[in-house]
Amino acid sequence: MYKASQRYSHLSKDRTQFLDMAVECSELTLPYLVQHDVSVKGGKKHLTQPWQSIGAKAVVTLAAKLMLALLPPSTSFFKLQVRDDKLGEELDPAMRSELDLSFSKMERMVMDYVAASNDRVVIHQALKHLIVSGNALVFMGKDGLKNFPLQRYVVNRDGNGNVLEIITKEIISRKVLGLEPPTDFQQPNDPNENTGLEV
Repeated sequence: MYKASQRYSHLSKDRTQFLDMAVECSELTLPYLVQHDVSVKGGKKHLTQPWQSIGAKAVVTLAAKLMLALLPPSTSFFKLQVRDDKLGEELDPAMRSELDLSFSKMERMVMDYVAASNDRVVIHQALKHLIVSGNALVFMGKDGLKNFPLQRYVVNRDGNGNVLEIITKEIISRKVLGLEPPTDFQQPNDPNENTGLEV
């Protein structure tokens, strides 16, 4: 049986060609968006300077247009209604109007939740990743949506394209996990530097 880190390393070999192409595309548009799967601990990472902004403007504009199409800011992006063929009998008009009223209240509740959360930001970031690299993983948890770029996840699928397993890679602070620093740990010069644990 593999550990999660061993399985991630094994599956990441199949992802390499897609990640290399995504990094090349990112270097021409938004260099910070997709980078190689290398954890940088301390120091600065050099980003390629594209020397033109046409690619970056195209990505940002296209992502904004897609965002407006998917999640319009002032109107509902979905509609709840009763299907007549599933009921089996005719509804009284008063009952139908009462159902429509309760459905519209539910729609407003969902829209208020989306507006109050940071889901729009995560979806916009995922759209940029889809435009540049063609891949993004959006996880919907209890705390809301979370975007994983291509360099931080691997997926194993069967022949029909059904997902068998997804393994993500994150850096989590030891303080969050309640772990003590290792005994050979040296205090960083910068107190704000992230002393995380790769999980």
